[in-house]
Amino acid sequence: MPFTDLDAALRALALSRPGLTAAVGTRVFVGADPPTGYGVTPVGGNPLFTGPAVLLSGRGGRPNSTSVLVAATYLARCYGVDQAAARALDALLLAELHDRARGRIRVLRCQVIGQHTPETDTRWHTYLSTWELTAVLR
Repeated sequence: MPFTDLDAALRALALSRPGLTAAVGTRVFVGADPPTGYGVTPVGGNPLFTGPAVLLSGRGGRPNSTSVLVAATYLARCYGVDQAAARALDALLLAELHDRARGRIRVLRCQVIGQHTPETDTRWHTYLSTWELTAVLR
């Protein structure tokens, strides 16, 4: 299972959680940056690209000694219109995803809880947490 498949599996797990989708809809992005056109503050336009969101960025990983499992790490950025909204989304992410499994993902666990990390260029408020998932390769 290539890491790109892990990205898709992790996004599918996140989108399977009703509390999370109630908060962000389908705005669970995978990559280094949010997609072009995304903005925190709703200004009309496409609702898929405005409002609270979660960005999942892969950081690599390591194979298990059995060669059947892989442990991959991800950064999760929770975007909100202000610090309180970003913090609330981070808390929701922890409640919805910590110790969850789905498909080839055997377990997803938060390693480091969220920390406020405002983005200086966009002035968006984010909370950054670190996650590790264990997945079956075959």
